[in-house]
Amino acid sequence: IHQLLFSLCSLFRLANQSKRFESSAYAFRRTVEKMAREHDAFLDALDAGRVVSTAFMRELSADDDAAFEDVLGATEHAVDAALYDAARLRAAAARDRDLLRALANEAAKVTPERDPKLRALADSLAAIARQAEREAVDAADEREKRKVVVFSFFEDTVRWIRDFLAGALETRRELAVWRGRVAAVSGSGELGEASRRQALQGFAPVSMEAPAGRDADRYDLLLSTDVLAEGVNLQQCRHIVNFDMPWNPMRLVQRHGRIDRIGSPHPRVFLRTIFPADRLDRLLDLERRILEKLALAAASVGVAPPIPGAARGGQVFTETRDEIEKLLAEDATLFERGGTAGAAQTGEEYRQTLRKALARDGGRIANLPWKIGSGMAKGARRGVFFCAAVGRDGDGDLQRTFLRFVAAGPGWRPDGDAIERALGACLRLIECAEDTPARYPEDLLERAYEFWEVARDDILLEWNRETDPANLQPRVRPLNHRAAGFIRAHPPAGIAGERADRALDILESPWPRREEVMLRGWFEEAARGGGAESRVLVERILETGLEPVEPPPPLPPISPEDVELFCWMGIEPETRAGH
Repeated sequence: IHQLLFSLCSLFRLANQSKRFESSAYAFRRTVEKMAREHDAFLDALDAGRVVSTAFMRELSADDDAAFEDVLGATEHAVDAALYDAARLRAAAARDRDLLRALANEAAKVTPERDPKLRALADSLAAIARQAEREAVDAADEREKRKVVVFSFFEDTVRWIRDFLAGALETRRELAVWRGRVAAVSGSGELGEASRRQALQGFAPVSMEAPAGRDADRYDLLLSTDVLAEGVNLQQCRHIVNFDMPWNPMRLVQRHGRIDRIGSPHPRVFLRTIFPADRLDRLLDLERRILEKLALAAASVGVAPPIPGAARGGQVFTETRDEIEKLLAEDATLFERGGTAGAAQTGEEYRQTLRKALARDGGRIANLPWKIGSGMAKGARRGVFFCAAVGRDGDGDLQRTFLRFVAAGPGWRPDGDAIERALGACLRLIECAEDTPARYPEDLLERAYEFWEVARDDILLEWNRETDPANLQPRVRPLNHRAAGFIRAHPPAGIAGERADRALDILESPWPRREEVMLRGWFEEAARGGGAESRVLVERILETGLEPVEPPPPLPPISPEDVELFCWMGIEPETRAGH
């Protein structure tokens, strides 16, 4: 059983490198070289009478100066080779090792000069430079128009691109405008001299609101992993180039949302993807087939699949394949809608809708009076939606807005126990098409202020709750606290104190669900391995690209008069609507 699963895991890891191979031959080569070295270590341990696990490999890599024999003698991640058919296991592992070396040697033949994707990137940059020169009104405008972010899923690929451009910018005259104005960032922070924050503020000082002294415009070309795909405002930039194609098209939407935003100084932004068009079917089918084989093999011997999700087999790409094929056909509806059907109503979609409305009717929208209200027949719920504001700055601009939906009870009375506060839920309730009937029941006119009082008091309660610093501490899951306690109890060897402290700051912040699932697996694996795994856990946390969360300063107390009504919308099901 163990021999079968060992071979299947090796096969899966190799097949899974198709993602890296599609990204760049360099990323693929780096990984298969590492896998070959791990096979060498596995064979050395087998010759010493031990069968080691992947946890041993991480333990071995954690201390490059330690002798192999010392690590093997002290590890808890090895068992007696007498439990196995050692001869057959050795032959299988050696065969896989030789295959990995052969693949690495072939990948090494792909030099930057022979890489068609790098040539395509250079040609795209040349086209961007020509377009900027042609359309710009002056030198500063030209620099703004040629700002471009190049995204890749893998840090190794970003490094490959950076090293290639170091030469290409010197040898290709049309790329000379970017000389000395390139920055590279990743989750690990090991790609360039500038930190992530310095790179962002130097690339888009206006949209990133860089503070005085750090607001110099230093970069026009930013190379990044998906560490920048969410949570940053780069609308000062005009172009995105996707060097590789994420399996989940929603990640493309997240990338593009960094520049395709309200407040962009550019009437148009340009989004490019370097696509593996001739291998799409094979790339989409490969992992599905491997997962099916893993699930079947595991079921035949009565164990759980060794790869999470393998039991789903053919379900891996069913929700994304249509979107990927639409992208190949240059169908832009994915970006116009702001997301896939499975993740509809994203923030990007609402920004797109508002951007189009402002372009068409910006003057009328800006001149609408405060407290304006209307109504419509839609959906299955009835009640009143409110948009309110609290506080103004020195220029009279709103400092904070609130959305509320107060449900209506019998006789169009407000139901104070049925208030919708979530941003997305409120926006979905008032979503409508241009032909949605615009009307509201007459009874609402007499009681609209009653609904407003309920919404206003609820907003006041939320605001005043944030005047207490104790209520502003981030909500951190118990899992994160346990992982942080493990790291503190086992200080990671070979990691600078500031990096370990940063990992702890990240841990003791709220985590998205997807990263939380990964953390659970990492922590359970580290806890089984003991203190030696602390270093691996810290590195994985840093590689997530998550940022520590600092609690906001407490708000000043306010009174009901400080909550201003911006607009409202009465809603009732169409079959029951009045005039």
